[in-house]
Amino acid sequence: MAIMLRLGVLLVVVLPLSGCSDMWCWPFECSSSKSSSGVADTRTTTTTTTSDTSTTTTSDTSTTTTSDTSTTANTIDPNPSAFDLSKVHWLHPQVPVRNWPITSTLSVAFTGGRLCLNFSGTSTWPTAEILHTSGTHNVAVNANPWVFVSHNGTWYGGIFEWLVPNGNCLPLHTVAGDHVKHAPLNGAWKPQSGEKLYFMVSSIAYIWNMNNYEGRTNVVEVIWP
Repeated sequence: MAIMLRLGVLLVVVLPLSGCSDMWCWPFECSSSKSSSGVADTRTTTTTTTSDTSTTTTSDTSTTTTSDTSTTANTIDPNPSAFDLSKVHWLHPQVPVRNWPITSTLSVAFTGGRLCLNFSGTSTWPTAEILHTSGTHNVAVNANPWVFVSHNGTWYGGIFEWLVPNGNCLPLHTVAGDHVKHAPLNGAWKPQSGEKLYFMVSSIAYIWNMNNYEGRTNVVEVIWP
């Protein structure tokens, strides 16, 4: 009984310090000032969660689909003229994501106040573990979503979250400056209704060489609701 009381007191102290009222919220989502630190893990076992579905999809800028693989495939962007990644100013430049092969197909939908990034590699890309913002447990992740935004004539691209296997839907408020955290997509920045954005998903790129897998999706054009 004494041990259980001590654990209860510890949770009461730790959870508020995490900046997160929901102990299951994702690492970037809880607070604008708290990004989770990563714990490298080269295991390839994936976890399974309930898959999100939606009925409204956006047009896809890629016309050719490549198959999912568990190793890097020798593929190139099938429609590079749709969105030129070579002209993007990358706000998270730790890894050369634009040179990674397309190993998964992406479609984007808005449903119930959420942005759903449905990509075919969600259950097959290998996972690694990062520390949850609560500091109490690790979360198995396998991808990072990217947003590309035009600002003063320059296209900027930045990571704004983590994705877990089969967990592809995120609250709309995660596409904002308190998640990207790099100028000019920082601070109070958020997409405006009617604004044209592009989205892409890559294997883990926020932390260099975290799961030893290099792959990305095609880039999809979206009009922000």
